[in-house]
Amino acid sequence: MKNKITARVAFFLTATLLLASCGKSYIEENQDAYKPTDVVPVVFSVSGPTAVYQTEVRDYKIGYSRSGSTWAWTVTGATVSVSADTKTATVTFSTKPANDTVYISVVETTSAGVSSAAKVVKAKVNPFCALDINNFVGAFDCDEEGYGVYTANLTKHPTLTNTIQNDNFWDFAAPGSYVNYTFSGDFLETVTVPKQDFTYGDGVVGWVEGSGKYDGCAHTFVVDYVNEYDGDEYETHHEFAPGSKGVMTIKKRNSSTVK
Repeated sequence: MKNKITARVAFFLTATLLLASCGKSYIEENQDAYKPTDVVPVVFSVSGPTAVYQTEVRDYKIGYSRSGSTWAWTVTGATVSVSADTKTATVTFSTKPANDTVYISVVETTSAGVSSAAKVVKAKVNPFCALDINNFVGAFDCDEEGYGVYTANLTKHPTLTNTIQNDNFWDFAAPGSYVNYTFSGDFLETVTVPKQDFTYGDGVVGWVEGSGKYDGCAHTFVVDYVNEYDGDEYETHHEFAPGSKGVMTIKKRNSSTVK
């Protein structure tokens, strides 16, 4: 008798499982009910710089994938080209925009034609003018910390690229004695004064070395040096501006050494 009962229970359970397996699971039922139009797209992420230099070209990219989606880009204040898969926008910051800001907007549209709200990325555009070394040639006012303002005549180096010569370093140069400055010509806008011998106005031979920054738009530059004169080393700060602009506004600084 017990064996018969056990057999009937087993048969009943087997039949129940078979009937259950013929139906659909909760997940399967929802998958069947899903329609492409049910997707509500959101532009999750856009990678790209939020600060650039004028004349730079930079990429902005969608940081995720959704099968069948496309992305539409618009840019205010710059020009844009879009990749074939629409996930990358290449932006050219050719000019200074209003309020120094470019607005990069992207909208995702799904395969069912549903569009997201626009995601907007702001990029601040810093001024940059391509280096023309001729803008740093001629009579410049040199504002020297702890000393004053005097004229320096700057000329192009006869052989070195993007390099000028200063004939009046320290307002105390021997005739024919120059200090060379090399301009980087890139977005860093750096000035390098490689260590070099220099003959001072009294015939003493020492050396000069320094570095600084220039402004390719304003045609000004600033350099800090260490220079050796008669066995002693001095720290010197110079600010240069085209002589036609007149005397620069002197910035007050602490001066540890004066000539």
